[in-house]
Amino acid sequence: MIQARFCFIKKQYFIDHPHLINILDPGNLDKQSKRTYLCIEIILQDNTIYIPLRNNLGAPVRKFGKIGFSVPSSRRPDAGLAYRYCLIINDEKYIEFPNTQKLPNSQYNIINYNHDTIKREISEYLKKYVKAAKKKRHMIEDRKSTRLNSSHK
Repeated sequence: MIQARFCFIKKQYFIDHPHLINILDPGNLDKQSKRTYLCIEIILQDNTIYIPLRNNLGAPVRKFGKIGFSVPSSRRPDAGLAYRYCLIINDEKYIEFPNTQKLPNSQYNIINYNHDTIKREISEYLKKYVKAAKKKRHMIEDRKSTRLNSSHK
């Protein structure tokens, strides 16, 4: 089992990339830079994927597909990883790793235990997004289920 790494994305990233539209808390730099992201390094064109944790993911599987991974806690039963709002950031100058664990142990353990599943699911999600984008359907699909942000095209 691989231990997941958690991080924050620095405010400067959002300043340097104002074109991002499918992000959580658009226009709120303070909130964006305080949101916890799960750092998963997957081999998908040598990119590093950051998946945000949301307090209210809702149903992780919708009629149009899987949009996230449920990571409930006692205080946040609907929390989870939001695949639709993942970011691709390949420059670690934008990443800050906290000195202490910022998640409840219950959530941390769920993510660590399911790390391989999450990694596989986000890879599948991104492949479907790329396929839709190549067909110029990513904006149509975006309204349904897929969102991807990247500073790299």
